[in-house]
Amino acid sequence: MANKVPEHLASILQAIGETPNTALWDCHGTWVVKHKALEKVASTYGISFNDPVVIETDIKNKSVALMVRGERSFKIKDSDKIVTRSEWSVGEASPYNTKNIYPYAMAEKRAKDRVILKLIGISGDVYSEEEGDDLKNSKPRGVQ
Repeated sequence: MANKVPEHLASILQAIGETPNTALWDCHGTWVVKHKALEKVASTYGISFNDPVVIETDIKNKSVALMVRGERSFKIKDSDKIVTRSEWSVGEASPYNTKNIYPYAMAEKRAKDRVILKLIGISGDVYSEEEGDDLKNSKPRGVQ
C-alpha cells in the first residue's frame, strides 16, 4: 500500500485481529475501512449506541435520514480515571447517494460507522466504505 497507514489506525486494526490488507484500501491517498472491520472495532472497544432518531423517512421515495449517538468509556493512560466520550452523526440514504435497495440499513451503517470513526479518533483521516457508492466502487480488484 503506497500511503502509510497511521500508527493509531494500525494499532486499532491489530487489536481487532485485522491488518491493513484485510480491512483497508487506499482510495487516491485516503484510507477507506470496511464496515465489518468497524463493527469489530465497536465490539472490541465497547462502543454502544442509543436508539436512532429518525430525521426523515419516505419509504416510497426510498429516502431515510437517521441520527445515531454512541459512547465509549475508556481509562486515561497512567491514571485510574475513566472517561466516557459521546459522539453523534447522521446517516442518510436515498436514490441520489446510493443504489442500495435497503435505505434504512444503509442509513444505519453510515451513521454508526461515522460515530465509530469519531469515537476512536480517526474521523476525517479515514472513511467508511459505506460513505458512498463511489468509495465502494473504488475498491481495487482482490479486496473483498
